[in-house]
This record gives sequence, C-alpha cells and structure tokens, in this order.
Amino acid sequence: MNLSGQVQTLTQDEMQRVHDGACKLLEEKGMVFQSEEAREALKKHGCKVQGEVVYMPKSLVEKCWKQCPSTFKLEAMDPKYNVTVGEDILIHPAGGEVFVLDHDGTRRAPTLKDCGELQTLYQYCENVNIGGFQPLSPQDVPERMKGLYLTLNAMQKCSKPILSPMELETIEKKEEVLNLFNVAYGKENYLDEHYITWHAVCPNSPYLVSQFVCDGIKVYAEHNQPIIIVSAPMTGITSPIFLISTVILSIAEMLACLVYAQICCPGVPVVMSASLTYGNLRYATWECASPDTALMLATSIQMFKHFYHLPARSQTGVTSSKVCDYQAGMETMQSFLFSALAGVNLTSQTVSSLAGLLTSSLEKTILDDELISRVRWMVNGMKLNEEQWDLTELMEAKPGQDFLLADNTIDYMYDYWQPTVSDWTSIEAWEENGRKDVEEVAHEKVVKILAEAPETLLDAEQEKAMKDYIRSVENK
Repeated sequence: MNLSGQVQTLTQDEMQRVHDGACKLLEEKGMVFQSEEAREALKKHGCKVQGEVVYMPKSLVEKCWKQCPSTFKLEAMDPKYNVTVGEDILIHPAGGEVFVLDHDGTRRAPTLKDCGELQTLYQYCENVNIGGFQPLSPQDVPERMKGLYLTLNAMQKCSKPILSPMELETIEKKEEVLNLFNVAYGKENYLDEHYITWHAVCPNSPYLVSQFVCDGIKVYAEHNQPIIIVSAPMTGITSPIFLISTVILSIAEMLACLVYAQICCPGVPVVMSASLTYGNLRYATWECASPDTALMLATSIQMFKHFYHLPARSQTGVTSSKVCDYQAGMETMQSFLFSALAGVNLTSQTVSSLAGLLTSSLEKTILDDELISRVRWMVNGMKLNEEQWDLTELMEAKPGQDFLLADNTIDYMYDYWQPTVSDWTSIEAWEENGRKDVEEVAHEKVVKILAEAPETLLDAEQEKAMKDYIRSVENK
C-alpha cells in the first residue's frame, strides 16, 4: 500500500472549518491589493472594494478554485524529463539562498559559477525532478540582467524543467525572461500552448498582496504559465501564535491570489504552496525545521490535496543547521518524511539548503538525493504479489537454517534499496578505505560530477539565439 497521504491532521469537518474561516476573512476582513488594475478587475467580478481593500464573496472564491486543474504537465528541454504536477512526489531543489557553503567550511557570497554547479548536480541527481529556478543569488551579475543570466545558466547545465528566477521585480524583466524561454524553444509563442515554467509569488502576511505579486500573477497568467502562490506567515510574528490560525490565514491569502489568477486567465494552473513557519520567540527567529512547522505544513498539504483537490506543494526537507551535521540530517529527514506521508506532490527547498534557507551546499545536494530516495522507497510501501505471499519456503525450512542460497534470495537479492553515499560496509572495510565520513564521500562525488559534466547541454544554434537575445536586452 502506498503511504502517501495517510498522515492527516484534520477531520473532514475540521477541513471545512478551515475553508469557511479563510472565506470569512476574505469576505468580512478583506485583503489589501496594492495594484489598482487588480482591484478594478476583482470589482468587475463581484468583489467589494474600499480603498485598497478587496472583499471577496465566498461564491467567487469557490467558483475560481474549482476551475483550476488538479494536474498539469510541465515540459522540460529534454522531453524525457517532462513531469506531471499533482501526481506522486516531484522534487524541486533550493532557491533564493544568499550564501554558499564550501567544503572547507567557508560561507561566502555566491557567483553565477556556483549556480551552474548546483544546476549540474540537479541534472545528475536521480531524485531531483525539476532544476533550480534560482539556486542562489549570484553577486557577480548585474542586477538588471540577473534573471536572464540565471535562466541561460540553468538551461546550459540542466535539461530538466527550469523555472523562472525570483528576482524579476519589474514587468519588463518578467516579460524578458518569458521571451527567453520562447527563444530557447525556438517558437515565438511557444508558452501560449505549453506549460514550461512558472512564477512564484508571495503575499505579505497578514492580508497584503503587493504590486509585485499582482504584476507577477497577471504577466504569467496571461502567458498561460502556472502560478505558484507561497504564503509564509510566522506564528506569533506575522500571524497569531496558534498553529491553526496561521493555517487559516495562509489559506485565505493564497485563495485571494488564486482568484486574481483565474480572473486574469480562467483555467490557468495554480499551485498553493505551504511555507508557513513556527516563530521562535526565544531567539526572535523563525524555524523552518520545527516539529510545529511540520504540523502546519502537513495540515496545509491535506487541505490542498483532500479539500481543494489541487497539487500540494510545500517547503520541506529543510534544516536550521549551519553545516552538514547530525542536526541537518535529523531535521531534513523529519521535515521531508512527514510531508511525504502527508501527501505532498511538489516540494521546494528540498535539496541543498542549510541555515534556515539562507545557505546552499553542494555536498548536501548529494546527501539529500539519497535521503529523498530513502523516503520515496518507504512511502511507496511493499510491492506485494502472490509469489511473495507463498509460504513454501517457510514451510520447508528446517529450524536454525539460513536462506542465503535459496532460489528467491539469489533471484531477488538486488531488488531492494541500497545507499549511494552512506556506508554499509564493515568497520574494518571502512577503516581500510580511509575512515571517510558521509560528507567526505559526498564531496568526492561532487568533484567527479563537475569534472565530467559538459560545458553546456544546449546545442550551438540554440545557445547562440539565447545569447543574442540577452545582448539585445543589454544594448537597449
């Protein structure tokens, strides 16, 4: 039996209460939309507008979320990496971290080369389904051109689905990146009929949808590209202290953005993403790896999956540890496993991330790839068939005998999970091999992968067209 979705924190009645509470906030409290254009569009569809505050009727909210698709295909540069969002578990790695942690322990500002190296590792990692949209924020690239350089860099190093960078603060920059995707695919309006990227927008908790968010929703929806809505309230800081209150606020903020996306382009895919966190008032920090965060994430995933019947995305597989140590492994596994058991379909920040989403590590990328494979294997459950239920071997066994040379042992000994970086050898063999810890093994893999990776995965004509377009923007 598949175990995905078996962990549920709410009853059916409680899920309805969460939805009703979110709709009550939208209808009676209202949501600030800083965009005049958005307010006018919402008003035309039955919302009451007073100043910048928009009040949404429950009927409109429910009409809009029911027209969102429950699944959609996201295309990759290499079609063998196409994925269906809303089925199984898709892994999307880190994005937006501001530091990189070198193997020697140095934490430093990242470069575009660092971004490319992470994308190369994402291409290699079998358990990463989607390339990084902005694995780091490189400091050696002009701000004006950062989004375009990040997009080109990602496509040079990774042929899996590639997502739009976050640092697209103007409509012009958003349009330029979308144009670059069209150039990469060789057709002027390729995006209009294919889902090949998306834009992640984050309302400001509580109750504020900024001009930036409104612009992002409108531009990407009008180009028929999915919208990822990331609400990230922190308990006791930007939301009430109670976990369920924070969940209700988060759902309300995401539904408000969903409604606007559907007004801009009815039927465009929308993915609500759980990024709400526990506010640790002892240190005035927020803890992405707290058990209380995990509970809120699982509750949100249940709402997305079982109430709204939409793809369930969550920030998961994260840690507050600053290095690749026991804490990092403990918190990463706790976070990811619980979300997987709750039924998450799409993840974010799940590979590479350290220090509460502030730092990325190449070695942790390799370690996380194995961790994810462990969780996938367990969540898929035992694959039972009649041959496995057959008791013949057990009935014929003599007391105290072994099964080392049994026919089934020989036939099926390679069918079970094995590690890629963890050490399962004897103590003696481990000592003979240099007494390497798991991070050192991961580092050796990183060095080998980067040394053997091609300079670019793009063909010459495709790469030239993209570089020509970027130069045309630079020369404006």
